[in-house]
Amino acid sequence: MRGKYLSDKNPMEAKKTLGMEEAGNTPTASFLMKIGKIQSAGCRLCKITRDARGESTDGLAAEMHGHINSAGCEGMATTVMAAHHSTPS
Repeated sequence: MRGKYLSDKNPMEAKKTLGMEEAGNTPTASFLMKIGKIQSAGCRLCKITRDARGESTDGLAAEMHGHINSAGCEGMATTVMAAHHSTPS
């Protein structure tokens, strides 16, 4: 499966994806949808947060590593901002 997915990418993207996989990063919804494991590429963390607040889960942002690591991800916003504003000891 990994070889089929990586062969569809340009060499730099393939190298980056392989590096993330080897590092043990979890697959994102975008990747899982691309390989047919789930139906939606919407961010699962944003969905959980919106469900908890009782809001609509329509129009979720695509779950990618960049989205999860940004304050734009509703499920990670507090953590990301705290890490950004923390000072090294």
